[in-house]
Formats: sequence, structure tokens, C-alpha cells
Amino acid sequence: MICLAKDSSSFFTPSELFSFPVKLPLKVEYACRVLVQLEATYRSSNVRRIEDLASIEKISANYLVQILNELRNAGLVESKRGKNGGYQLVRDPASVTLLDIISALEGQLLQLNSAGEGASGNHVTGVWEDVFNAINRELAKHTLADIAQRGAAQMWHI
Repeated sequence: MICLAKDSSSFFTPSELFSFPVKLPLKVEYACRVLVQLEATYRSSNVRRIEDLASIEKISANYLVQILNELRNAGLVESKRGKNGGYQLVRDPASVTLLDIISALEGQLLQLNSAGEGASGNHVTGVWEDVFNAINRELAKHTLADIAQRGAAQMWHI
């Protein structure tokens, strides 16, 4: 078994290992928020205007355009031009995972810089690959539909 050491005599417990702060870009949070808004109109032919989405979610419209363009390039949303134009979700919300959203905006969440060199390089790289795979599995479990449903459930408790 390979353990990550705090120092030469003590090791991190699994709960300590996963309690480190993870810095997720604000762009990912904004994308999730706007996708929840688009999820609400997924089954209709309605599109949502950028100004409305920006106002509802308190996001700069200029920044939101950049985010939506990345989501469009990844095949998660589409844009309609013209007077009645806007954005809509392309894929079923139950099939869009947090992993999809993060991958669309950031690529891989964790990138290993190690080539597995040195006497312990392969061991350390193997541990990080295990951590990376565990994070990806967890992100793939949570869908846009789950997030929207959680928000709807909380609305009923007000």
C-alpha cells in the first residue's frame, strides 16, 4: 500500500487526504448555474436570452457569452440567432455530468506532471492516478438533472 506522508513519521488518513481545498474555477460554477437555468426549458422549444440568464444568475453577460461559447463548442448547448435568439440545452440533462461540464471548460481536472521517474516515481504517479480516477468517477455520478432537482426540492422547503 502506498501512503502520502505528512512528514517522515506520520501519514494522511483518507479523510484528511480528501479534505484539502480543491480550487474549482469560478467559470465552472457559472456554467453549472446557467446550465441549471437552461435545464428548466429543455423539453420546450424556448431559448433563453443571454441578458436574462446573466441577470438571473448575477453573472456578467460578456463573461457568460464566453462560457456559453465553450459549452456550445463542447456540444452541450446551442445558440439561435436573431431577434428571438438565445441559448438552449442540447443534451438531456440526465446525460450531462459534472465531468462533462468541467471537461468542456477546463479539459482534465488533474494533470500529472510526473513521468514516473526515479525509484519511487511510478508509485507516486500510480497513487495520483488512483485519486484522479476516483474524482472522475464521483463527478460522473452527478448530472445536471440531479443538480436542478436538488434546487427544486430546496425551493419547496422555503
